[in-house]
Amino acid sequence: MHTVRRYASWLVWPVLLGAFLAAFALTQQLGFDPGLSLLAVTIGHFLVIMALELVMPARRDWSWLGDWQAVNDLIHGALLDVGGRLGTALLTIAIVSLGANLTQTTSWNIWPNHLPFLGQILVGILIYDFLDYWKHRAYHAWAWLWPIHALHHNPTRMHIFKAGRLHFLEATVRALITTAPLVIMGAPPELFFWLAALLNGMGDQNHWNVETRFPRFMHFMLSTPQVHWLHHAKNIPDGSSNYGSFTMLYDHIFGTFRDPTYTPIQDVGIDYDPIPKNLFGQIIAPLVWPWLASPSNLKSSAEGHNPHD
Repeated sequence: MHTVRRYASWLVWPVLLGAFLAAFALTQQLGFDPGLSLLAVTIGHFLVIMALELVMPARRDWSWLGDWQAVNDLIHGALLDVGGRLGTALLTIAIVSLGANLTQTTSWNIWPNHLPFLGQILVGILIYDFLDYWKHRAYHAWAWLWPIHALHHNPTRMHIFKAGRLHFLEATVRALITTAPLVIMGAPPELFFWLAALLNGMGDQNHWNVETRFPRFMHFMLSTPQVHWLHHAKNIPDGSSNYGSFTMLYDHIFGTFRDPTYTPIQDVGIDYDPIPKNLFGQIIAPLVWPWLASPSNLKSSAEGHNPHD
């Protein structure tokens, strides 16, 4: 049994991601609506990961069982994408649909349409990753942006529900920073759905709590679970690293890559966490951040902290 689990830990990440993308590709070959297809495939992917986390967890203390914030996580996922990524992407799908209409009228027509579609996806990944890298890094570097992103970092355990634990304002920022430039360049509508599929698939799997092994060079290339877990570390130097969504290219170029092989993950979360446990408080947190982060409120929050919340 131990040998089977070890082999499974090497195969589970690429096999499941490949199956997710293949399933989405099949729906497109059959002519199904891409938005609804992506939603359906994402829900199935989510449910499979939930089961895997029970069968072969990376850390038992990160289990979604007993995590009462998981309900809030689902609601945040629904608010973020109006029911996507069970979530993660109906707002993304809506943005993509809007982008498809805008592409017909407001594009600069500088997109490399002469390339095969796979080549266009690779170009899209490189552009998206560059824009998202700086957006993500700004969230961590600029105090006025951090309140929008803090909700995603305050959990003290990593599992599938945390993939969709993003404040709904993040979707707006994402559209302005990463999606709109591709629309303006004239990227085809299909590209947006494939980028959304990659975001859903990799995002779900890079937040999961599944025992996963990789050859070391993969950590240098892609946003693997270990790479992204390190980004969620409570330790600030570790958490200020590995910003890429798809690849580690820009983390290498701009000096923010940290190798998880020699930097094992310990605790995740944020110190002096001012974010309320209740859903409404979490939604309004960016709007009342100065009060939440005041020394008196942080002290009272720390005194009343329950490590099992």
